[in-house]
Amino acid sequence: MRFILYPFSLIYLVISNIRNYLFDLNILKSTSFPYPIICVGNLSLGGTGKTPHVDYLVSILKDKYKIAVISRGYGRKTNKFYYVQKNFNSKLVGDEPLMLKKKYPNIIIAVNNKRKEAINKIKIDFPDVEVFLMDDGFQHRWVKAGLNILITSFDKPFYNDHIFPYGNLRETKKNIKRANIIVVSKIPKDVTVEEQKKVINKINAKKNQEIYFSQIKYTGIKCLNTSNLIKKSLKNYNITLVTGLANSNYIINYLNQNNCSLFKHLKYKDHHEYTQDDCKRILNTYNKDNSIKKVILTTEKDSVKLSKFIAYFKNTNFYVLQIKIDFIKEEKIKQKIFDYVKKN
Repeated sequence: MRFILYPFSLIYLVISNIRNYLFDLNILKSTSFPYPIICVGNLSLGGTGKTPHVDYLVSILKDKYKIAVISRGYGRKTNKFYYVQKNFNSKLVGDEPLMLKKKYPNIIIAVNNKRKEAINKIKIDFPDVEVFLMDDGFQHRWVKAGLNILITSFDKPFYNDHIFPYGNLRETKKNIKRANIIVVSKIPKDVTVEEQKKVINKINAKKNQEIYFSQIKYTGIKCLNTSNLIKKSLKNYNITLVTGLANSNYIINYLNQNNCSLFKHLKYKDHHEYTQDDCKRILNTYNKDNSIKKVILTTEKDSVKLSKFIAYFKNTNFYVLQIKIDFIKEEKIKQKIFDYVKKN
C-alpha cells in the first residue's frame, strides 16, 4: 500500500529541491548574525531525539554563557512569539519548549515560527545573550547557523529512508552536506566498534564534517505529584507505560533489559495533547492491575501535559523517567562546541 504514496513523494521532492536550490543560489536569502548560533535538526520528520540534544547543549553551556533557545513550538495552537514561562500550557508554547523551561527556569526559551524575528527580538530584549540554540532548525534556512548539528537515529538512519510521505525524510539525503556535525543517536548500549564503522561508511561524510555517536541514558525517576526524585528501582513493579513519542522502542528496550514488568503500554501519537478521557483511560488501566507494587510511568515530554491533570492521579504512584544524552567521545564534541562559541 505504501507504493500509492510514491507519486506524492515525487511532488514533495520537487518542491523541496526547488526551495533548497533557491537558497543555494541566494535567491532566497539566509541571514547571518554576528554571534554564535547552533542549530540542532534532522532530515526526518521526528524521532531522532533533537530536543534531548538541545538539552545537552544547554547543560554544558549555561554556566559559561548567557544562552537562549528558540523553537517553533511544534504542536502548539498559537503562532505568536512567546517567552516560555513555567506555568504556561503546552497548547500555548508546545510541549518540548515547556519541558526545557521547567528543567532550566533561568534560561531564555522562546517560541516563534520565524526564527530570524525571534533572534532579533531576543537580542533587543536581552542584549547580553551570547549564544542562540535553534531546536529543529535544519530546514529553516532563513537563518544561517554557524554550527549545524544533524541528528539521525541508529535504528532508522537517514540513508535507509525515503522522501515523505513514502518515507519520513523532509528533504533529500544529499542535503546532509549542510551539517557540520552528524550525530548518530539512540545507539544500543552494547554497540560495537565494527557497527559504528559500518554506519560511518554509509554516511560517507565530507572532510569538513565530524560524526559522533550518542545514546540515551536513563538517570532516575521523579514523582509527577511532588517532582521529588524517587530512590528506588522499578524492577519489582508492574508498569503502566504512557508515551506520546514518535518512537517508543528505546524506552521499551530499556525496561525489558532491566527486567521491568510492563503491564500495559498506552501509546499515543507524538506530541499528543492529553484530555480528561485519556486520563480516565490511564487511571482505569492502572486500577485493573491487581498488583500491590504498581506504577504509572511516563516521559518528561509527556509529563508537562499530564501534570495539569494531577488531581486524577493523587492516589497513584505516577512517575516520570528522567533522561540525559551521553556521547561516546564526549570530551571531543564538547571541545568542538566550545571552540565554535569562543571563535564567534
